[in-house]
Amino acid sequence: MNIYIEKNRKTKQLIQKTFMQILENKSFESITIGDITKTAQINRGTFYLHFKDKFDLLDQIEQRLFADLGKHIDELQSSYLSTHTFEKRQEHLAATLFSFIEMHSPILKIFLSDHGRAGFHIRFRDAFSEKVRFNLEKNKSINDNLKVPLEYFLSFITSAFLGLIEQWIRNGLDKTPQEMTSLYIDIISFIQKR
Repeated sequence: MNIYIEKNRKTKQLIQKTFMQILENKSFESITIGDITKTAQINRGTFYLHFKDKFDLLDQIEQRLFADLGKHIDELQSSYLSTHTFEKRQEHLAATLFSFIEMHSPILKIFLSDHGRAGFHIRFRDAFSEKVRFNLEKNKSINDNLKVPLEYFLSFITSAFLGLIEQWIRNGLDKTPQEMTSLYIDIISFIQKR
């Protein structure tokens, strides 16, 4: 890899890491570019080589998080291709998704806190919902068997799953991804029996 490209990549990562560290203790609205550059020990020009402003910085971090989550949702949703496959693999796939959440929990905890930019919850839900919609629309048998309007189905699925994730994060990840998977399966089983 070109040394210049590698140095730029490392500088961009430094800026993002520094920003997230500041965001743990200070609200997004009150953070300045000066706060970031001073803490990262870089000049303002270096910051502006990588980001337009703090909104662009936050947007890029969020978009990477959403893209990574989307890949895991693709894997989870692929299990809906058949009921038999879903029942056989849902535990493994849910564990994979909860492991992803655990791995990204420091970022999610900050973004979901009062320090994050207003509306993160909505942007997170929308990104999650669009990915689920995309995967569901690829599967004609699910759409044909769905007895409720798709919008309501998506709202329920995304809100329920994100609520579970948020509660887990609020509880300080008091359960392992495997325990969360069991809890998720127990909830789904309970709903199905009713």
